Amino acid sequence: MGRIDEALRRSNLDAGQVTGAVSPTPAPAPWGFEQQEDGDSADPGTPPASGSAAEETPGRGAAGRDGSPERWTGFDPGITQRLVVSEGASSLLVEQFRTLAGTLHRAQLEKHFKSVIVTSASPGDGKSYVAVNLALTLSASYKRRVLLVDADLRRPSLHALFQVRNSRGLSEALAATSDEKLTTVQISDALTLLPAGQPDANPLGGLSSTRMKRIVEDAAAQFDWVIVDSPPVGVLADAHLVAETVDAAILVVRAGVTRFEDLAAAAEVLGQDHVLGVVLNAVEPGEIRGQGYYQHYYGHDPTKG
Repeated sequence: MGRIDEALRRSNLDAGQVTGAVSPTPAPAPWGFEQQEDGDSADPGTPPASGSAAEETPGRGAAGRDGSPERWTGFDPGITQRLVVSEGASSLLVEQFRTLAGTLHRAQLEKHFKSVIVTSASPGDGKSYVAVNLALTLSASYKRRVLLVDADLRRPSLHALFQVRNSRGLSEALAATSDEKLTTVQISDALTLLPAGQPDANPLGGLSSTRMKRIVEDAAAQFDWVIVDSPPVGVLADAHLVAETVDAAILVVRAGVTRFEDLAAAAEVLGQDHVLGVVLNAVEPGEIRGQGYYQHYYGHDPTKG
């Protein structure tokens, strides 16, 4: 914990010191988002009904009639306990992400941020779970319209967490020879997922293109928030390229694992004035101040005084 605090002090990464620029108003663009035509979207965390497409084909829902990714029908059962919308989610997890979402909300009011990448210094720090939980919190608790983008084109993962196919997505849009609508999956009325699409061993050309910038700008014009899950910044150049297309960045570090040197290097690559803050992930609950308060507050019966 001491090393992380020192990293925060040295890098000036707290939200109060951010100096990011306001996003310009995007010019009219031909980009759009495919409308799902195969039924109403489900609420996040709601299991699919009996006899649904998810039961007929495990891990997949009903494909759209236009060939777009299918309607969402449920999370991977193995990860639901790690999500804020799970019935078994701890109150501490929920409130921590509400606090993080509140920080983003204040930054948006002050700096007009609308797009942010979630990245990490090294693999395995949990950045994808942070991106998903942040998107779920902004859409469910704050009632904001959110587009969650999987920009980890080498090793996409969000489609697996949401149990949807990954036949088309951001990768195909960047490689297209002409402008076309993006295929998305509607998770809820307020949350939309743009999958990565087929893995690309060398996505640098697409991520550094004006096409990528236009996609983010168009998305920011249609959604309240654009949350982008990107590769680790300390391993590949991908995250740096994606960061140039968004308003701000969030760095995820893993307690007891991420080294200060790696965190400092990642902040330097992204640009310290571009980093909105640091999320300390995988902290033991007993080490978090206020854990007892959350347990007492949520477990309190108001009828007993």
